[in-house]
Amino acid sequence: MSSPFLKPNAQEALPANLKTLRELRNLTQAELGDRAEMGAASVSHFETGQRTPSLESLVRLADALEVSVDTLLGRAPVEAGAKLDPIFLRASRASAKTLETVRKVTAALLDESDNR
Repeated sequence: MSSPFLKPNAQEALPANLKTLRELRNLTQAELGDRAEMGAASVSHFETGQRTPSLESLVRLADALEVSVDTLLGRAPVEAGAKLDPIFLRASRASAKTLETVRKVTAALLDESDNR
């Protein structure tokens, strides 16, 4: 069943991107399902395009793969999502105070490595 709210290109991109990102992380459908709190059959249906995930499922899949929803939908390159270290994605979702702390620590670490 297709969703009238997804543009055709997003509906076409989602199954391929989901499978590619899962495979890049060396996850089985069952392992991704566990991370996203859904069954392996659901992951399979989404990868084959038999079903379109709900918004909640889409967010869970993106979080489980540590990429943005835009990456899953083909609005951002899969390569960009695949190369982004998950810690930076987590940091981008942090509070402003935590993000500032991450910036300071990162800057200090980079300055230290530059001085070696």
